[in-house]
Amino acid sequence: MANPANTTAYRLSDGRMAVNVTEAKTLAAADSGYVQNVIYESGAITLPATAVHGTFIVRNGGVPVSGGPAGTGDDGNLITVTPNASDKVEGGVSGTATDGKPFENTAATSRVGDELTVVQSGLTAGGMASGVRGTWVRNNT
Repeated sequence: MANPANTTAYRLSDGRMAVNVTEAKTLAAADSGYVQNVIYESGAITLPATAVHGTFIVRNGGVPVSGGPAGTGDDGNLITVTPNASDKVEGGVSGTATDGKPFENTAATSRVGDELTVVQSGLTAGGMASGVRGTWVRNNT
């Protein structure tokens, strides 16, 4: 199933616009400002190159429930947010930022509603984590 387009965006209870992510997705400038609500197990998001300016928000929407509405399931969804191979994401969590290495909202500690916000504003090395909700770690392996 392909990821829904931004034309299918809907309003979250807090008023922000969101798009459900149903498979691996590489973000583009058009995704800036939309909450990417990841609703499949082992969600993989790739940020655009730093030349693409924007605010990119990735939300853990939960593991889908069999026979129920998508994204309303339990906690325990692994979300991986990976910068472009030659970029890194500074700040947000402890540890050293490394080119091409992801942030992870690990299945063991993840909760529905955990979020990572990355702002890309022309820094040559990569983006900045401007908001972290929940437990995210750097995976520098």
